[in-house]
Amino acid sequence: MMQYNKAFEVLCAGADRIGAGENGRIVWGNGVVTLVFDVHDDAPVRLVGMSGRGMRAADANIAGEPDAQPIVELRSSLDSGGDNRLQLAKSAAGMKLRFVEAYRHTPADPAAPDALYRLSIVQRDPQGGPTVVSVFEAYPQLSAVRTYTRLCCDKPYLVEAVSSMNATMPLAAARLDDSQTMIYWGENSWDLENAWHCQPLRSTSLRDRDQKVNPGTSSARFAFSSSSTWSTGEFSPTGIVEGFSEASESRPFAFIWQIEHNGAWEWEIGEDDPGVRISAYGPEYADHQWFTMLGDGNEFTSVPVSFAVCADDWQQAVAEMTLQRRETRMRHARELGRAAEFDRMELRVVYNDYMNTLWGDPHIEQELPLVEGAYKVGADVFCIDAGWYDDADGGWWDMVGDWEPSVDRFGTVRLAGLIHDIQSHGMVAGLWLEPEVMGVRCQLAQALPDSAFFCRHGARVADQGRYHLDFRSPIAREHATRTVERLISEYGVGYFKFDYNTTPGVGTDVGTESVGAGLLEHCRAVQDWVDEIRRAHPDVMIENCSSGAMRADYAMLSRLDMQSTSDQADPSIYAAIAAGAGVTILPEQQGNWGYAQEEMDDETAVFTLTAGVLGRLYLSGFINRMGERRLALVRDAVALHRRVLDEQGHLMPWWPDDLPDFNGPWLAYGLRHNHAIAEAVYPDVAALMDGNEHVEYLAVWRRGGVDSMYLQLGHGAHVRQVFPDPGQPDHAPGARPWTVEHVDPDTVRLTVADSERPSARIFEISYRAQ
Repeated sequence: MMQYNKAFEVLCAGADRIGAGENGRIVWGNGVVTLVFDVHDDAPVRLVGMSGRGMRAADANIAGEPDAQPIVELRSSLDSGGDNRLQLAKSAAGMKLRFVEAYRHTPADPAAPDALYRLSIVQRDPQGGPTVVSVFEAYPQLSAVRTYTRLCCDKPYLVEAVSSMNATMPLAAARLDDSQTMIYWGENSWDLENAWHCQPLRSTSLRDRDQKVNPGTSSARFAFSSSSTWSTGEFSPTGIVEGFSEASESRPFAFIWQIEHNGAWEWEIGEDDPGVRISAYGPEYADHQWFTMLGDGNEFTSVPVSFAVCADDWQQAVAEMTLQRRETRMRHARELGRAAEFDRMELRVVYNDYMNTLWGDPHIEQELPLVEGAYKVGADVFCIDAGWYDDADGGWWDMVGDWEPSVDRFGTVRLAGLIHDIQSHGMVAGLWLEPEVMGVRCQLAQALPDSAFFCRHGARVADQGRYHLDFRSPIAREHATRTVERLISEYGVGYFKFDYNTTPGVGTDVGTESVGAGLLEHCRAVQDWVDEIRRAHPDVMIENCSSGAMRADYAMLSRLDMQSTSDQADPSIYAAIAAGAGVTILPEQQGNWGYAQEEMDDETAVFTLTAGVLGRLYLSGFINRMGERRLALVRDAVALHRRVLDEQGHLMPWWPDDLPDFNGPWLAYGLRHNHAIAEAVYPDVAALMDGNEHVEYLAVWRRGGVDSMYLQLGHGAHVRQVFPDPGQPDHAPGARPWTVEHVDPDTVRLTVADSERPSARIFEISYRAQ
């Protein structure tokens, strides 16, 4: 008898059981995105077609992609590879799977807030082995899908890798071939986040080997992975494949994906015979020492992956994924009972005392003037960063864990007095916290059992003077919860900056079958713990930080309010980080530092503030030392930022000069309306745009090179500089307005006022009705 896990039974409740049509096809979608699956008795289920917004709709009668790959790759040491040249593709266990049944859930009311389309495809090896359920979920009106894999077995079965997504690109349907494919990927190392690259597929490791002469799936692959818990500490879990051609008969498309996990992952692009596939995984054995033994009482669900497919280019794909991220966040907030609080927190401006300011060494004589300065420029939140608990000079690194306020940093008023001063200025008080670690010199660390920490080989895992709490442990979670709730109840803290500067390595071997499994279970326990905190304290705002943006994935970002995008202290480099952040992080979550200082010249002050205005302006700097002129400039940035925040929730990231060059002399990034998306997803906005002038925003940085930049902004674009405000020349007299010239109806030339130094400006672009 077929055995299913209990979670799968819940998935199928209220769903319709379906089979393949006469031509062996299952067609599923939400009316925007469509997936076509091929079902045969002698092969695993394959994804042979897909379409999304703007594409020619796929249907049951399409020819199908040649050599389309199975929807699941499944590896076991019992029978791992169907081709020993391939690392993750052509898995022998996966090739044995055969279709059993499928269940389709269609929402009764697609307009309901919780409406969801779902398809569950069940497969099994007829000779025995696990039951494999591939789940596909789509929100109404979106051209995106969330997918994951469930496994169960009625006897012991070892699994060393299982894909969450294995998708064959619709190249044949687009009348393109492998050589007409671009690949986009992001490097994300510390202080160098959001460095995006693109190359033709044939310029990567997937070179042309002439498949007519050498048939078969290529063993070459273009792959990236992340180990431990800095999920974005080296590379992005997001990638894009774009099919392009100048030929009139071609149909360009773009496909974007993101692995939604705060731990280990891997994605790879491979070339089939012919065709291009993308496989996405959570942890697996070869790179992450993960395996699980299925059997009675042990079931497994892979980490989720979201993907979007659409006509046009990579920017349209980013826009579609932006919608997916927004909808996922809003639904999660509703599930946790904090929808109203979620909306309010989208409008807050945060000041933090760390970056280029106190650097984790706060004292009362420094903090009180900063509070006054933050109030003067209109901040809503004042966050006290690292060091507020440190009684020993420099001990804040390896003594953390008790989270008791310092007795010698805040004078007679103590921390409570400082927080009262923040609140008396009408601001929400915030604290930096690193809840997942304890310093080796922390007394509490000696009192807790080893089971509360990551351990390997019979000893606690230590990293540069710190132990890492294991959130599978009730004791560890209770400590973290007690800390947060004490700071809320005793001090009225309404904002936390959750930092994360220490990783535990490959995992833990305590109470688990593999160290990688221990790590995965911990990462999921962290997600559950965050949900518990949010449910209990819906009005508390929480920032996601991890040495900047080393854990900026959508397992975390679907739950938290803001993301610190970097620890980068040089505004010139930060401009590139801010310009590329929109590929992977929602504009309304991008905590981009703006650390203006009194001693900066006007151009430098404008340059650093520009980075934050179109994201979430994350203020820092010695704002208390500023004269009235510099304060006025910061207030102008805050006022413009508030205008942007009012519209940000329906604007899309935009790069009018194409993918930003991290080292390039010019950078351009904006927020704009996407007409195709607005008509389908934001009908109220589309109605306002129809026949009326509408406004978009553009930030441009010039770090060197020639004095002018040419941008194609479209017919009827009226460009006006809004920061620094030309109407307030005394706020930044050293930053004169740039020259804006319309070269032709579609093209604008921007020319800097001073070619001797870096500068930046923000423009408002209005499109007038024709």
